[in-house]
Amino acid sequence: MDWIRENKPLAAILGVIVVGSLALGYLLFDAWSVYSETKEGYLGLGGQVAGLKGARLAPTDANLKAKQAVVNEYAALVNTLGKTVLILQPPSVPMNDIEFQEKLKTKISEIRKDVQSKMQIPAEFAFGFDDYTHTLPKSAAAATELASYLEAMDKLMKLFLDCGVKSVDVLERSKLPVETAAAASAAAPGNNNPGMQGQVGGNILEKRQISVVLTLDQGPLQLLISRLTSPSDMPYFTSLRLLRIENQAQDGPLRSDVRLPTPEAENPNAVKAEEAPTDEIKPPPPAFVDAIPVFGNELLKVRLEIDLVKFLDAAAGVAVQAPAGR
Repeated sequence: MDWIRENKPLAAILGVIVVGSLALGYLLFDAWSVYSETKEGYLGLGGQVAGLKGARLAPTDANLKAKQAVVNEYAALVNTLGKTVLILQPPSVPMNDIEFQEKLKTKISEIRKDVQSKMQIPAEFAFGFDDYTHTLPKSAAAATELASYLEAMDKLMKLFLDCGVKSVDVLERSKLPVETAAAASAAAPGNNNPGMQGQVGGNILEKRQISVVLTLDQGPLQLLISRLTSPSDMPYFTSLRLLRIENQAQDGPLRSDVRLPTPEAENPNAVKAEEAPTDEIKPPPPAFVDAIPVFGNELLKVRLEIDLVKFLDAAAGVAVQAPAGR
C-alpha cells in the first residue's frame, strides 16, 4: 500500500493495464464461443444440404417424374375402386310416381304377410314412407331414388325377420335430397355445375340414415350385427353408426310376484292315492322344483342407427391425374 501511495501514477497505469487485459480476455472468450457456435451451425447446415441433394426425394426432374407416376397409379386405383362399388351396389330402376306408390303398397302388404305371428310391427307400418301412401313423389327422379331406398328398407326388414327379431317398435328414415325443395331448386336448369364432379373430395356418396328400435334376444342381436355387413344377406352398403342396448325389464320383480309351481301344477296327472305295496324296484320320483330363475329371461331393447351408403356416379372419377411439368 505504501508503494502505491508513493507511486500513484505508475499504480494507475498498472491498474488500467490489468482491467484492460481482463476486458480483452472476456471479449476474446465471447468471440471464440460465438465463432464456435457459428462454425458448428454452418457445418450442420452444410451436412443437411448435402443430405438433401443425395436423398431419394430431392427436387430433381427424375424424382418429379417418379412422383407423378406414383400419383397417377394411385388415382387410377381409386377410380377403379369407385367403378367397382358402383357395379356392386344394386342399380336404381327408373320408375314414375304412380309405379312407386303401387310398389310401396305391394311391399307393405307382403311384409305384413311375411311377419304375421313371427315378428310384430307397428300398426301403421309403411317402411318410413308414410307420406307416399296417399301422395305421389314430386318427380320421376324422386320416384326412382325412393324406389331404390324402399328396396333397401325391405331387405333390412327381411333381415330382421330372418335373424329372429321379436318386434320392430320404431322405424324412421332420413329424407332424400330429392324430396326437399332445396334439392328441386338446385336441380333446376341453370344451376348445374359440371366442374364439381371431377374435383377431388366432391360429392361421391350419399348417406341414408335409418333409426330402429328392436325387441330381441342376445343371440339374434349378434346374428343381426354379423349379417348386416354380409353381401349375401344385405346387398346394400351399410354402416352401423350407433348401437344402444338395454334390458327390456329395468327393475327386478317383487318377492310377492315370484310364484313357485305347486306339485299339482307341475304334475296334474299324479295319483294321490297310496299305491299297494310291491317288491318291484322303481326309481324315485323327480325332485320338486324349489327354485326358478328370476333374472336373465328378459329380452333386450336395442336402438340401431344404420347408414345406407349409396355411391354416386362421381365416385368413378373422383381422383385426378398429377399435373405435368414442375
